[in-house]
Amino acid sequence: MVHGYILIKAALGRALEVAEKVAKVKGVKEACAVTGTYDVIAAFEVEDLKEIADIVVKGIHAIEGVCSTETSICVSSE
Repeated sequence: MVHGYILIKAALGRALEVAEKVAKVKGVKEACAVTGTYDVIAAFEVEDLKEIADIVVKGIHAIEGVCSTETSICVSSE
């Protein structure tokens, strides 16, 4: 399994709506609107690295209100 996080910048005033839609993307385990540099953080879990592209490009980037993303893949988890 591959685990990681997607840090998302949303359009002004759209963070809650974006988080709700991101949470419905296949492979996303949880999405939360947060304070700070990013507006939404999504946790994902997939079988293969190739599936991350589907989550980010086909899923999250297709959501209206998403401005940019940064993906962090876990290299170690306990």
